[in-house]
Amino acid sequence: MMAEKKFDKQKLLTTAVSAILIFFFVGGFWIGLERVRSMEGTFPPNDIKEGITKAPESLGEAKDFLDAVLEKALKDAPAVSYDVKFSIDSDSLETDGSDTFMQTLLFALDSFEDHISSVEESEDIPSHTNFGENIQTLLKTPDYGVLRPQDFTCSYIYYSCPSCGETSDEPLEKCEPCGSEREYFKKYRNEYEIAMTFIKAEPAPGISYEKNKEHFSVRTDEELSFLTDSAFKDAVKINNVDVTYNTYKLVFKVNRLTDEITSLGYIKEMSVSASVSFLGRYEEIGDKTVSFNVTENRNYSFTWPSLSLNEEKLVIEPKNSDNLLATLTCESPLDMTVTWTSSDESVATVDSEGYIHTTKNTGEAVITATFEYLGKTYSDSCTVYVRVPVESMKMSKKALKLSVGEEAALSTKISPSDATVKTVKWYSENEDIATVDENGAVKAVGRGETTVYALSDDGYYRSTCEVTVE
Repeated sequence: MMAEKKFDKQKLLTTAVSAILIFFFVGGFWIGLERVRSMEGTFPPNDIKEGITKAPESLGEAKDFLDAVLEKALKDAPAVSYDVKFSIDSDSLETDGSDTFMQTLLFALDSFEDHISSVEESEDIPSHTNFGENIQTLLKTPDYGVLRPQDFTCSYIYYSCPSCGETSDEPLEKCEPCGSEREYFKKYRNEYEIAMTFIKAEPAPGISYEKNKEHFSVRTDEELSFLTDSAFKDAVKINNVDVTYNTYKLVFKVNRLTDEITSLGYIKEMSVSASVSFLGRYEEIGDKTVSFNVTENRNYSFTWPSLSLNEEKLVIEPKNSDNLLATLTCESPLDMTVTWTSSDESVATVDSEGYIHTTKNTGEAVITATFEYLGKTYSDSCTVYVRVPVESMKMSKKALKLSVGEEAALSTKISPSDATVKTVKWYSENEDIATVDENGAVKAVGRGETTVYALSDDGYYRSTCEVTVE
C-alpha cells in the first residue's frame, strides 16, 4: 500500500509566492511596455528666448557691444577676479638635443607653466574686487591701438535631436546615437561667446606700442628674464630669446538675457625660441636650442548679484503643496531677507520660506521672490499651474495602411481621466504623403511612409502612428 504523502505547507507557500512574482513580473513587463509604447517620451516645445541685445554680426558691432557691457560693469560694480595663465603646446616643442633631453623637457613643461603663471600673478596687481567696489582698480579695458582686425565669431546657437536630445553645433541630417532622421531643433545658449582676432600692425603716427602695454604689448627682455630666470636659478642660463607674436585674441562672454558680462580674456599666441646654456653640475649637457608655442591668457571673471529659483514652472494639483528654493549670489547671503509673493492667492499662496499651498481652484499663479542688495532689487519668478496633470497618452492606432485619397480618423486617450487639460495638437512628418487636421483626421496624399503624431498640451506627451500610403 502506497504511503500517504504529507502536505508540505512550506513548499506550497514557496510555490504560491513564486507564481505571484512571475505573474507580476510578466504582467508588469507587458503593462510597462505598452505604457512606453503609448507615451513614447515627452517633448517640450522649443522655447527660444531672444537676447536683450541682438547678437553682433561684425567685429565693429562686437567692439561696440563689449564697450557697452563693460560700461555697465563699471557702473554696477559686480565682483571681479583676475588671473594670468600660460600654456605651452607640447606638440610644438623642438630641440637639437637628444631624445632623452626632449623627454626631460616634456616632463618639465607643466611645472614651468605653473611657475611663470605664479610669477606673473605675484606682481603688484589686485586679484579680485568685492561686490560694490570700484572695479577700475583691477579691470583694464581694451585699447586696440596698433592691432589690425583679422577675424570675428559669435557663438550661441546649437541644435538638438528631437528624439534623444543629443546636441550638435550643426543641424545634422541624422542622429548617430539614436538613428533618428528627424530635423534637429534649433536652440540658443544663455551666453554669447564672442572672439575677436587681431594681428599686429605698424603704429600710426603719434601712437606707440606703449598704448597697448597692459595686455597686448611685446614683452621686453627684462620682463622675459623676470618670468624665466627664477625657475632655473643656477642650473640654466637662457640667451637669445626670440618671441614672435602670431595672433592677439580678445574673448568675452555675455549673458544675453541680462547683458551682463561674465568673462573677458586677453590672449596672446606666440612662438618662442632660445638658446639654453646649462651651468654647474649640468654643464656637460652643453648648449641647446629650444623652440615652442605658448599662449598667455589674462582673464577677468565677473560675478553679478542675483537671485535664482530652482524652477521656472511647477505643476501642482489642487489642495496640494510644493516648495521653491531661492539661491542668492551676493557677499553676505545669510544676512539677506527674501520676500515671497503670489500673483493670485485664490489659486496658490506662498509663505516666507517659499512653501506653496494650492487651493481647490485650478488656474495659474506667478510666485516671485525678491531681495534688496546694495540699493538694488533682484528677483526671479516661477509660474505655478494648478491642475490635475496628464500622466500618459495613448494613440488609438499604432499603424495605418491607406490608399491615395483615403481618409481615416485617429484619436488619443489621456490618462488620468480627470486631467485638467486634455487637448492635443496633431502633426504629420511628411505632408506630401499624409496630412492630419486638428481633430486627428488623416488623409492619404501620396505613396510612401510617414509618421503622424499627437503632442499633448499638458506635459507634452507624444504618441505616434506609422502611416503607409499605397
